[in-house]
Amino acid sequence: MRFLISRYANGADTPDSVADVFALSVDDASELLGIPPARITDVYPLKGAQAEAFRRLTGIGLDLDRYEYFLEAEAD
Repeated sequence: MRFLISRYANGADTPDSVADVFALSVDDASELLGIPPARITDVYPLKGAQAEAFRRLTGIGLDLDRYEYFLEAEAD
């Protein structure tokens, strides 16, 4: 499984960037989202405390004041 992060300007309908998140494992995503690894199959918004956990796990900071972020799981 691989993960993508999509960034939307607040109020926008289409993302202004999409990137692979190579540093995130299924176990990391499970911890971040609070979902068992086998049930991670969709697109999940990242909000609040998840932004700090995401930065800690990946080194990628999220600007929640200006953007909305979504983590997408894709099968290999």
